[in-house]
Amino acid sequence: MGIDCDIIAVTSIPRSTEDKRLKDDRRDAQSLLEAVTAPSSKCKAVHIPSEESEAARDLCRAYYDMVLATKRLKMQFSAMLLRHGFVWNERTPKGNLRLTWTKEYIKWARSIRLPADAESQTLKFYLKGVLDGLDRCNEIRRKCLELSENERSEPYVDALTRLKGVDRMGALTFVATMDDFSRFKNGRSVSKYFGLTPTRHDSGEKTGRNGRISKAGDTTVRKAVVEGLASLPNYNKAQKWLPKGCEVSAAVEAEACLCNSRNVDRYRSLVKRGKGPNVAKVAVASELVRQMWAIGNIVQGELEQG
Repeated sequence: MGIDCDIIAVTSIPRSTEDKRLKDDRRDAQSLLEAVTAPSSKCKAVHIPSEESEAARDLCRAYYDMVLATKRLKMQFSAMLLRHGFVWNERTPKGNLRLTWTKEYIKWARSIRLPADAESQTLKFYLKGVLDGLDRCNEIRRKCLELSENERSEPYVDALTRLKGVDRMGALTFVATMDDFSRFKNGRSVSKYFGLTPTRHDSGEKTGRNGRISKAGDTTVRKAVVEGLASLPNYNKAQKWLPKGCEVSAAVEAEACLCNSRNVDRYRSLVKRGKGPNVAKVAVASELVRQMWAIGNIVQGELEQG
């Protein structure tokens, strides 16, 4: 009809108990009008992504879903071996335990024979499921990396990967979810969008922010960012190695160096104050998504200027 419209997030519309019991289009329209026009309205408009961004986001989510499904199959396979007394205990010359799901591990797993035929068949099914899942993960990952090299995504992905803890998969997932970096007013709204801000449940005069993170918003990006910081305790302040063919501006490189240094200091400071390693890691992840948003804004501004 040619009318400019906004889509309001349902979760931001206040609803009374009566509204929940009695629902019809007239009451919904009246409640929405009252909520939107209120002086202290908390209604928020939903961002409508482009078809290209939504397609990229679906592909990234498919990859992480497949990784999760394969991980579950691995655990089930290992649990069945453990129930029958089979434990992978191969060591390196230095005495370290060798990695699982390598060629040697798969060869060892295929050589196992259980007493009952049904148990052996079950073990084969689990193993086949894991191997098929690994193949699918690799295939989807290749498609995602190809997508990260297209004309629209590559400038953002190259810039975001200058941050330690952010690989091309994580960068592409973030870019596809954000779509337009200018839609957020500040960094805290970005952390809040991805559920990395603490909740609050106070009833006194003083209020604090000592609760757990809200875990609202996009789960895929939050997991990708937190898991990307797995090696955070081993980070140093050295500049991240620039891969061949990756080009970023001086402004992006300078901002990334400052962010990497700050994240290392932030983690060490929190651990020194007695915070748990995982708590400190999530706190750094909350800042990391803000930094990714800030760098994305720099790239978007550079592209708009030509």
